[in-house]
Amino acid sequence: MRRLLTAAFAFLLTAMPALAAPETITVSAGEAKREFILHAPAPSSEPSPVVLVFHGGGASAEWMANRSADLTRTLTRAGYAVVYINGSTKRRTDKLRTWNAVHCCAYAAKSKINEAAYADAVIDALGARLGIDRTRIFLMGHSNGAMRSYRLAGQIKTAPRAIAPVSGAIFADQPSLPARTSVFMYHAVDDEVLSYDGNPDDKAERWRTAPHVGFLKAETKLAEMKGCAAAVASPATPGVTITARTCAGASSLTAITALSGGHEWPARPAAYDIEDALLTFFDSQR
Repeated sequence: MRRLLTAAFAFLLTAMPALAAPETITVSAGEAKREFILHAPAPSSEPSPVVLVFHGGGASAEWMANRSADLTRTLTRAGYAVVYINGSTKRRTDKLRTWNAVHCCAYAAKSKINEAAYADAVIDALGARLGIDRTRIFLMGHSNGAMRSYRLAGQIKTAPRAIAPVSGAIFADQPSLPARTSVFMYHAVDDEVLSYDGNPDDKAERWRTAPHVGFLKAETKLAEMKGCAAAVASPATPGVTITARTCAGASSLTAITALSGGHEWPARPAAYDIEDALLTFFDSQR
């Protein structure tokens, strides 16, 4: 039996289309040169949907890619191009990078880095290289990167089909989102870095110039901005609450509350597979 299972597993591996090795690509964003890491799907006659992944504050594209092997594998095997993009730092290092989310964080916010120009350059470079589906661009971010995805959606030339902020936050001056842009938002109740309730005494407060909005209030605010219907509870795993709304512009708003898992990526309740949840959500946005 063991030999049969081993042979079957080996057959499945060889039957899967080969994925290209990751590439590090440099683009010009204004006067700056910035890099991103591309994990391309197997070649296809169809244009590839794209997921741009924004790391958390103090990390980097390489760090995020290393921590996200399951996410990369899940999405690329489903035909997505997965792109890890790099924040900014004033030091000559590949670490300690942040995003300009206006009220956070550190160097990128203080220097008012133009993140939209960078994201536009990345999408254009991907279009020239792969042949991408510009109707299915997704922004997925963690922490400071999630903050950036909330604000970036209405600033880039190609309106994203959806954003997926994980353990992030909006602020009181959150700009409007494009009508076509859906939202998948996730937060843990025991998050001690960006508190679930928006308390002003969490550990990362010193990196922000304004208090963030608590998760449930943020969901309500986004629902009002996007003209969404009433929330409907969805099936969930133990320790996870999911609500979904249909919104104007054929978009949707899905909010996931986890009782545990904290702040760090990719921590989450043991029974909840966030990679599969993200793939299911992205696949639904057509």
